[in-house]
Amino acid sequence: MIMTLTAGDDRRIVLIAADDTFCHVYQDLSDLLSTADHGEKLAGAVEFFDVTGRRLHPVFSADWRLESLDAGAAPAQPEAVRQRLTAVLAHVARYVRSHPDVLARSRITLEQALAQLPRLDGPDLPHEIGTLPDHLEHDTGNWLHNAMHAAGWAD
Repeated sequence: MIMTLTAGDDRRIVLIAADDTFCHVYQDLSDLLSTADHGEKLAGAVEFFDVTGRRLHPVFSADWRLESLDAGAAPAQPEAVRQRLTAVLAHVARYVRSHPDVLARSRITLEQALAQLPRLDGPDLPHEIGTLPDHLEHDTGNWLHNAMHAAGWAD
């Protein structure tokens, strides 16, 4: 089953940890499903949204593999999604302040990393989602992507 979005041609999917400590942006459902097929380890509950802020409900197979996402009936809540993404970025900032060693591989200083954190304060949620790193399999060059993995579900 293929998910149909009403967000025009923008089929990106935002995954946010239920505790707002982690997020990922996927280009579309096939990108998300191929990642799941590669066994990405998620350490907690997650929620899915489209770029308008509409909740997407997971559909599982009989053996609990993610098969698709169905658009929720409730209206999009872009401000709520923006607040959740802002909470994720605040968590990452706290984490890298207390674990600056996670930045060493990316050859970026703590000050540079904090200055580069996206500011999610505009009126355009799809644009703001575009400031977050895409999920790229085996990405080793994007410090924010790597820091999110390190900080995800961390106290």
